Amino acid sequence: MIVPWLTFILVGLITYTGFLKLAARLLRYNVSWKSAFHFAGIMLIIVILGHLLTFNEPSALRIGHNVVLLLGLVVLGGWFFRERATNRRGAILRWSGGMRLVALTFAIGIVAAFAIVIPIQMLLSNHLPPSP
Repeated sequence: MIVPWLTFILVGLITYTGFLKLAARLLRYNVSWKSAFHFAGIMLIIVILGHLLTFNEPSALRIGHNVVLLLGLVVLGGWFFRERATNRRGAILRWSGGMRLVALTFAIGIVAAFAIVIPIQMLLSNHLPPSP
């Protein structure tokens, strides 16, 4: 039981950290691996707690909660990276730069998820028999 959870946590940390570094590269920001891993850990804890709080709630409430959670994480990222990252000229990012970095990271994650999920769903729907 603990191995799947640890695997989930490890994959989540590594994936989000990689997406964060990719977003920083695209925006020409400089973010240390240490700061990226710290923020990924903080974000993962908040997301897990948020999902535990809304586990038995209706779908509409969960979707609304997740949208608020996403916006809260973007604001938290703005605060976290305001002095921990620099732009291409070496100046600190401030709130707006940190929020831009985290928002682009989430956008990259969403695009990657759709790029993986849609082909898999098409593959499975073509090769698996319909359910009775």
